[in-house]
Amino acid sequence: MRAVPEPVRADAAPSVFSAERARAHVPHLARAPHPSGSPEAEAVRAYVAGQLRRLGLKPEIREATEVLPGRASSHLAGRVHNITATIEGTAPTGRLLLVAHTDSVPTGPGASDDGLGVASLLEIARVLTEGPRPRNDVVLLLTDMEETGQLGARAHVRGLGRAAAAQPHVVVNLEARGTSGRAVMFETGDHSAALADALADTPPVATSLSDEIYRLLPHDTDLTVLRDAGMTGLNFAVIGGSARYHGPGDDAAHLDPGSLQDLGDTALSAVRALSAGDLREVTGAPEATWFNLGPLLVRYPAGAVLPLALLAPAALAAAAWYAHRRRALRARAAVRAALTFPLTLLAAAALGWAAWQGLLLLRPDYALFPLGDPYRTGPAVAGLLLLTAAATALWAVWTARRGPGSVTDAALGVLAWPALLAVPVAVLLPGAAYVFTWTALGGAAGLLLALRAPEGSPWRAVAPAVGGLPGVAVTAPLVALLFPALGLASAAAPLVLAALALAVPALPAGPLLRSAPRRRVAAATAAVAVTGTALVGGNALTGRPDAEHPRPVSLMYALDTDRDRAYWVSEDADAHPWVTAHTGGSRTDTLEAWSPALAAPPGGLLAGEAPVAPVSRPRIETVSDTRDGATRTVRLSVKAQGTPVLLALYVDTTATEVVGARLHGAPAGTPDLPGGENRPHAGSPWKWGLLLAAPSPGGHEVTLTVRGGKPLRVLAMTQDAGVPERALKRPRPQELTWVPDAAGLSFASRVHTV
Repeated sequence: MRAVPEPVRADAAPSVFSAERARAHVPHLARAPHPSGSPEAEAVRAYVAGQLRRLGLKPEIREATEVLPGRASSHLAGRVHNITATIEGTAPTGRLLLVAHTDSVPTGPGASDDGLGVASLLEIARVLTEGPRPRNDVVLLLTDMEETGQLGARAHVRGLGRAAAAQPHVVVNLEARGTSGRAVMFETGDHSAALADALADTPPVATSLSDEIYRLLPHDTDLTVLRDAGMTGLNFAVIGGSARYHGPGDDAAHLDPGSLQDLGDTALSAVRALSAGDLREVTGAPEATWFNLGPLLVRYPAGAVLPLALLAPAALAAAAWYAHRRRALRARAAVRAALTFPLTLLAAAALGWAAWQGLLLLRPDYALFPLGDPYRTGPAVAGLLLLTAAATALWAVWTARRGPGSVTDAALGVLAWPALLAVPVAVLLPGAAYVFTWTALGGAAGLLLALRAPEGSPWRAVAPAVGGLPGVAVTAPLVALLFPALGLASAAAPLVLAALALAVPALPAGPLLRSAPRRRVAAATAAVAVTGTALVGGNALTGRPDAEHPRPVSLMYALDTDRDRAYWVSEDADAHPWVTAHTGGSRTDTLEAWSPALAAPPGGLLAGEAPVAPVSRPRIETVSDTRDGATRTVRLSVKAQGTPVLLALYVDTTATEVVGARLHGAPAGTPDLPGGENRPHAGSPWKWGLLLAAPSPGGHEVTLTVRGGKPLRVLAMTQDAGVPERALKRPRPQELTWVPDAAGLSFASRVHTV
């Protein structure tokens, strides 16, 4: 039986999310990198479990081995440690899962990814336990190995009992892809209408367009796995400051307290709404469209998307008919505007592309930042928007000077594009259609108002611009979201949207400047161009690396234990002198032959001799070897001397066909791993691989079934988080940081022939 909750005074104020309390957790969660399998990861889990006990909850740490077969990559298995605790509801209609992950990447302390999420979860748990109990069960799920194939979420799904799996499950997942900025709700599961409603009280940055786009991208979070298991939910993150993402700068000092407060407030509001409702209705709700409009979150059913989209060209056609009836339509001018306006969009895209190429010429190291978004991008964004606005205004002036016509004619030509795009987008990407639908509907309304004004009235020019404001209102939050989401490297996308939104409001500038002397227009244009270019270039000229804004570099340590030789290795194309002091200037593409992790990029890897230093070393032994005709069954023991975060096994498939493999200790019912070549694009003979994340101290046994008459060659490899500091010629300077995924790692390998 469930205990009856203590009554709460009617005048008792609900507890609120405290960023100060949440931030106090972060130093304990992000003292150092804590990838799965590291002692630091165990310390983080112990801290989290202790905090949950302080709240009167009963955390359970579940250890499991999870296996994920690879399709075009190595098979993956991991020893997972998930933490769960439940705040029991008074009359549950299902389970609300509040999810964050406790592991970090090997190169970063993970203060935001995902210390921010874990700290927010702990503070939300405090608020919930101090207040009246929710209606629904709230399950606090702190997953392991989110950074490694989301194995923790997969293990949780597999561990659900049949009865539990049959209940409605709604997820609130807390993530980060940066250290600052507003809370962004960037993805939902199915039945999004009820989920969007849960955001209404404290709206985050949210648009159904991001939900549509994210589903097309090859990115995964824990929610991806839970969605695939039939759950639905909300995915939150902060995405500003991505220059520090997955790097040493993702530490407590750089985590923005305002972002922590915003994420906590919005997530807590959603949790309260969902935990108080009927989750059966949530999981049965229809889909929806939603977007920010000032402080509001506008939302309406997906069933209205196509009718509204169809209304857009109909409204514009009605405006055109009305203009023709009043003899206020110059068809030639409208067609000219419609045919030339795409040049403005192309110009905006070209500005974004050219600006990034120019920045790379001045600062080649910008290409090393995650997502192509360096530090302090505000001036560059402002400059690009200024240049785009100027290009749009110049098009308006050019259109006005090309011949007789009016603002209403040009507006009609411009609005033809969003009106025509609204319908196909509503069919293909319904969550994105609102941008074109409301731009066209607002513009059509402005045209109708203008046409009702007397000939010669200033309202004839002003009303179309006013009608363009709805387009600006729905597009501006999207442009503000896309710059940090895509980075300066992909600035063309938000600039095209900005040009589309600004075109109609810019049209009155045409008649005003039509009679202005060309020299003045040229001078004004030059001044805007110089200002915008200076703002863009300022990022490169003033953003020089320092201790607070370090340059990313690549440096790794690789040990060939068979030859007892070690190397410093770098992927950098334009290497910093500190890197080349270790690697030298010679490049090679041969290291992958004995270290499969070191695939060479175009141009090769920098590699130089290094002293042999203490790192984890692989050990591999043959346990048994049997034959059945042309088929061999070989059982191998793979261990590590040390505490690596990854242990890998590869097979040389040059003269051997892998039929299949079995990982001993895998969960009951786990099928054998497929054979063949799961690394077909590898530039070495090691084209079948199995990665063992957070390997067991006692090692693992793997049975390979193979065919081939020649000896079986296998390679074992370890990966450590960090490089042997004593082997460095001098410590990494403060103005340098690690490139994510290609620095701050140590590898050791050994070949074994059976």
